[in-house]
Amino acid sequence: MSRLLDLDAELAKGVEQAVERDADTSAAIPGLDLTAATARTKADAKTVAKLRRAMALVDAGKATEGARLALKVLDENPELGVANQAVGMALEHLGRLSKALEFYERALQRDPKNPEIYQSLGLLASKLGLLPTAEKFMRLYLQMNPKAKNGLLNLAAVLRDQAKFDDAIELLRQAIYADQENPDLWNALGTAVMEAGDAAEAATFHAEALRLKPGYGRAHHNLAHVLELQGDVQGALTHFRAALANAESERDSVITSHGLSHTLLSAGELEEGWEMYRWRLDRHYSFATNYLIPAPPWDGADPAELNGQTLVIVGEQGIGDEVLFANTFADAIRAVGKDGEVRIACEKRLIPLFRRSFPKAVVERHFTVEREGRQHRHAPDLFKDGKANLWTPAGNLCRTFRSDASRFPSESGFLKADPARVDAFAKQLAALGPGPKVGVLWKSLKMNAARSKHFAPFEMWKPILKTPGAVFINLQYGEVDEELAEAEARFGVKIHQPQGIDLKDDLDGVAALGKACDLVLGPMNATTNLTASVGGLVWFIRPIAVSWTLLGRDQMLWYPQTRTFAGERYRDWAGGMKKMAQAFGKFIENHARKAA
Repeated sequence: MSRLLDLDAELAKGVEQAVERDADTSAAIPGLDLTAATARTKADAKTVAKLRRAMALVDAGKATEGARLALKVLDENPELGVANQAVGMALEHLGRLSKALEFYERALQRDPKNPEIYQSLGLLASKLGLLPTAEKFMRLYLQMNPKAKNGLLNLAAVLRDQAKFDDAIELLRQAIYADQENPDLWNALGTAVMEAGDAAEAATFHAEALRLKPGYGRAHHNLAHVLELQGDVQGALTHFRAALANAESERDSVITSHGLSHTLLSAGELEEGWEMYRWRLDRHYSFATNYLIPAPPWDGADPAELNGQTLVIVGEQGIGDEVLFANTFADAIRAVGKDGEVRIACEKRLIPLFRRSFPKAVVERHFTVEREGRQHRHAPDLFKDGKANLWTPAGNLCRTFRSDASRFPSESGFLKADPARVDAFAKQLAALGPGPKVGVLWKSLKMNAARSKHFAPFEMWKPILKTPGAVFINLQYGEVDEELAEAEARFGVKIHQPQGIDLKDDLDGVAALGKACDLVLGPMNATTNLTASVGGLVWFIRPIAVSWTLLGRDQMLWYPQTRTFAGERYRDWAGGMKKMAQAFGKFIENHARKAA
């Protein structure tokens, strides 16, 4: 065993997955420059040969063997910077990111003139989501190695991920001016421009990357994404398939397969889309949850396999997804039959709602821990008796029970809100005065540069909020005092705070409150999904009219009573809000007519 690290114990801790990055540039672990390191440190030839062999093992997919050899070299040369760097690189390949960081820092202390260690630190910090730190290391790397295109590409990606779009675009424009035939630069520029909101111009830049490098998998992937945002789903499918055929790594293949699954669903190709949706579970997909389940998995292909079984369904992804996929739970209960049993593992805040909605099922919470951006989930309470003999993540049920539009239930509301709380909220809202009671929400609790693209700025709600005749109810969880004050000061409208409910943690109450409203307006998130799932009337505002959850339709099959509004182009919030405001005005008129 190494004096510096117990490798077996470290690997037993599992993989710390990187934060997801787009496919415009490689986030691969850079190579080890042994020639330069040898010249700086005067490492002996025998040591260098061992490190070369260790890195060859890592590159050949034998990172554990490579790590053991590199650790042996390090034990013999603990102050050798390049040996510390080699161990860090092997650990990074093995997914032990925070421990890799320790060895990179050791390498930096012992060899501060090594430019490659700054790049390694920058990439690793980016994978860990430490973006300001990543930017600092990338800039130091470029100061030491100003002509390094990989460093420039990675700095641009870090700037983009911090929403410093103008800085990223200018950096790439200058680089292209000096090297106009570089497809990687054009591809990266396309991604930065797209993230800044100009999908049409982004498509031009990705197309230029493909002209310079036909069969460029990552450019195909990014162009597919841009085309879907522009509403060209068939074009997106073509380029996703080309990206898959030209994938440069297993990671690229998995990311592209996952993107293809969403686009197939967006096109209404449900059978193939749900079959491809399995890629969300692959360990190379950065948002994949690691399920720690002591039972054989069911892949959703054959419902006959469920008959007579005790099936554990484990909720996946966020609250909205857990609620959406519950659309299929009644089908699973019928499939196991009278001799079987369904057990549901859900987020603990959903337990009362799910128990009321599925009285024949056993409902308990799942437990989730997050380590370096990756979720690890288990549900021990459902396996204590040893009877559970199959399990599945909730999304797999769609593969067999929602393979065609005709297989979606036509009635609204597959979950059941607490009727007593619905009545209590209805009375509370009625006391606010005449007019329809309209719940509004406008953002997600987890807002960052990536997620903010999916939510309209609060100021865009002006045409809705200034519509006379409605009583507005706040359904937005989190810190909203500033927005509510702004609505009253700028728009002259009072958005009432509901009483007796925690909008973040009381999800059973949120479902009841949404049901008590005459209408709920907002983006697709936990609150709107909960309201729609219990049969409440919801109008969704989206950044684009194409989405995998729409399944190739204008309105959601999951919630037939709902409506969807979007502008004419990507992130055309003003256009989408104008359409919603027009429909909302008619809604108010109809409500007043009925009340008269």
